[in-house]
Amino acid sequence: MKKTHSLEILFEDDWIVVVNKPSGMLSVGFPGYRGKTAQDILNERYRSRGKIRIAVIHRLDRDTSGIMVFAKSAESKKRFMDDWQEIVTERTYRCVCGKVHGAAPLEDSATINEPLAYNRYDVAFVPRPGDRAALKDAEKAITHYRVLARGPKYDLVECELETGRKNQIRAHMAHLGHPVAGDEVYGKELVDSSTRSEGDASRDHDAGPLGRLALHARVLAFTHPFTGTPHRFEEAESKDFERVVNEKAGRERKDSAKGTASDKGEATRIPRRQRGKKPVDGARKSTAESRREREGETVTALKPIPKKSRTRQDSGKSRFIPGK
Repeated sequence: MKKTHSLEILFEDDWIVVVNKPSGMLSVGFPGYRGKTAQDILNERYRSRGKIRIAVIHRLDRDTSGIMVFAKSAESKKRFMDDWQEIVTERTYRCVCGKVHGAAPLEDSATINEPLAYNRYDVAFVPRPGDRAALKDAEKAITHYRVLARGPKYDLVECELETGRKNQIRAHMAHLGHPVAGDEVYGKELVDSSTRSEGDASRDHDAGPLGRLALHARVLAFTHPFTGTPHRFEEAESKDFERVVNEKAGRERKDSAKGTASDKGEATRIPRRQRGKKPVDGARKSTAESRREREGETVTALKPIPKKSRTRQDSGKSRFIPGK
C-alpha cells in the first residue's frame, strides 16, 4: 500500500486506481477551492507517466472517510459509470448514529426504502407524504442497515447501499431520527454536552464525539469492467467509532464498582446540595437530630420528592433541512 499526502492507494492498474480517502479531504474540487483534493493528488502522482488524466467515477463527502475508485482515462470512466449497477456488487459503510428526542430505537436490522428529493442547496431529504412537488422529482433510494453495537447515547450501525444517491445514508438515518454523529446538516438536533463547554454559545453546530462526521466507506466490491476479475476491498473504520459507542457505559461500570465503597465501611461523600438537610435512608445525621434522638424525640426521615416526567414530543419522520 502506498501513501500520497495521507491518501492511501490500495490498488492500481492501467485503467483504475482504488484509494482510502481520509476524512476532511474533498474527492474533487469546485470553483474557487484552493486545497488539495484526492483527484489533485492523484493527477500529480501520474503526471510524469504520460497522458494519464484522473477522472472521478463516484464521490465521498468531504468528511466521509474510506474506499473510492478513480478512472485513469475517459474510456475507463465511461465504462464504469455506464454499467455501475451491474459492475458494483457491494458498498458497505459504517457509522455512529445518535438519537433525537422522541425517536424510536433502531431495529436490529431493516431496510429503508424512501425516495430522496433535493432542495435548492442540493441537500437530500425524504419528502413528506403530502409534498407532491418534492415527490414528483424524488429518486428511488434503498439502504439496508443493521445495528452492530448499542450504547447509552450512540449506536454503531452498518449500512449497505442498494442505490447510491448523494447523501443517501445521512438523509435516511436522519429520517429515522438517528442522524450520523457529527453531521452538521442532518444532526443539528443531537446535543453532545461532552463536546461543549458550559455556556458556550459560539458553536453553531455540534462537531460530535469524534470531532468529525462519523461515517466510513468500509467495503467496495466490483467486477473489473476490462478484465472481468472480481475485486473486493475492505478498510476498517477508526477504532474511535466503537470506543464512542461504549465510552459512557464503561464509565458507568466503573462508577458502579466505586459505589460499593460504603459496603466496605468507607466514608460516603454527601453532595453539597444535601448538606445541612435531614438525611434520607440512613445518611449521616445532623447534630440536632442526634440530640433529639437522645432526648427521646421521634425523627422522621424526609421522603424524596417524585420527579415530574416530561411529555415527549414526537419529532416526526421526515425533515426539510437547509444546506450549509
